[in-house]
Amino acid sequence: MKGNPVSKPAVAKLEKRNLLPASRQPKTSVLDNSILESKIGYQLRMADRMMSRDFVNDVGLTQVQYSVYSLVATNDNLSQVDVGESLDMDRASTMAVVNKLEAAGLIERKVSAIDKRMHALQLTEAGKKGFPAINRKVIEHEKKFQDRLTASEQAVFFKCLWKIRNA
Repeated sequence: MKGNPVSKPAVAKLEKRNLLPASRQPKTSVLDNSILESKIGYQLRMADRMMSRDFVNDVGLTQVQYSVYSLVATNDNLSQVDVGESLDMDRASTMAVVNKLEAAGLIERKVSAIDKRMHALQLTEAGKKGFPAINRKVIEHEKKFQDRLTASEQAVFFKCLWKIRNA
C-alpha cells in the first residue's frame, strides 16, 4: 500500500476536529493510529518523511547537504561552527557534511580573511556554477508540496511553524 495509511477512526477524529478536509482523506487500514494522528510531532515527522523521500532523487543532494551548500553560497567567510549553529547540528555531523560537499567539489576550506586561525567555507568554481541549477531543483521539489496549500494557508502554516521553533 502506497502512502501512510490512516485508520478510519483516526480520520473521523481528525475531521471532527477540523484537522482533515473530507476531500483529502488518506488511505485507510485496520490500524487505529488516532493517538498518533493527534500529535503535532507525529504530523511534522510524517510530513518531513514524505517531503524527504524524493528530495535526493529530485535534487541530487540530501536536505542537510543542500542546507549547508546554500548557507555557504549565500554567506562569505562562513565557518563550520557557524554552519552547525545555524542548522542546530553537532560538530561531527557538520564536519561530515562539509567533507562530503568538499569531496563532491562544491565547497572548499580556505584560511579565513577575518581570522587566520580559522578556515572559511567557500564555493569552488564548480559549486558556484552548479548552485543555481540545484536551487531551481529544490524550488521545483518544494512547489509539489506548496501547491497543496493556498497562499493564505501557507502563510498561516509558516507562522505556526515559526511559533513552534521559536517558543
